[in-house]
Amino acid sequence: MKDVTPSLLFACALVLPVGAQTPPAEAPAVRPIEFPAEPGEGQPREVKVLHDDPAVKLVTITLRKGTVLPAHSAPVPVTIQALRGAGTIVIGDTRHRLDASHAIVLPAGTSHAVEPDAGTTMVVLVHHLGRAAAAPR
Repeated sequence: MKDVTPSLLFACALVLPVGAQTPPAEAPAVRPIEFPAEPGEGQPREVKVLHDDPAVKLVTITLRKGTVLPAHSAPVPVTIQALRGAGTIVIGDTRHRLDASHAIVLPAGTSHAVEPDAGTTMVVLVHHLGRAAAAPR
């Protein structure tokens, strides 16, 4: 295969299928999101919004010193994953492992709580999805 220049690859990526709409003149800016480093000392519960637009909201929640995130729900579907530490997500009478190798997908309105493992600090990443169609922010 002969060498393809990056500009040619970029041009190929812009080719649209027949009948597709043309992309907007200004595409949204691409913004890398840095996840928090080691959580260190701080409040028992810290919430940090990493990104917020009409399509998705990314939030980290740090739980220290045995702090439990009490039962609550979101008006949109969410995914939850542990970035640091591990624990349990409680949905009604069901308990699921929550760690870096397990994520949970919850439909809108699902009540859930998060319990870190004893003696650990846990940082969870929450994706709020489909916000454009949801109730006002």
